[in-house]
Amino acid sequence: MKEEDRKAPVTEERETCRELVHVHIYQTFTQVADGHNHNILGVTAPARLTNGSHVHCLKGRTSFVEGHWHAYDIYSGPAVSMGDGTHIHYYTGTTSEVEDHQHDFSGATNVAPDIIRTQVINNYPREDEE
Repeated sequence: MKEEDRKAPVTEERETCRELVHVHIYQTFTQVADGHNHNILGVTAPARLTNGSHVHCLKGRTSFVEGHWHAYDIYSGPAVSMGDGTHIHYYTGTTSEVEDHQHDFSGATNVAPDIIRTQVINNYPREDEE
């Protein structure tokens, strides 16, 4: 996602996304750099509509290894259907530079249900699902 899109004011499309709130869990290891790697673990930000799909922000710090950690702040790719009513997102990024090195990382989120707007009002289930 482009930086200007990230800072864009709330539009009808972005407002609609608030009705489709869901998050994903993610966990991966960075590539080795400077003789070590780090664990990355977290929960994404809620969905953000883009280009007919949606993406999630992954932001945080790596595990503390050899006296330091690295920051990361990326967006996932679009939703990838699993064909069973769920989806995942792939992600790839590079950490901040600390002590003259940085780490590349990539992975996939856990699965989350595909959400149809008409089934969700204020993040509650439909009446026939209670």
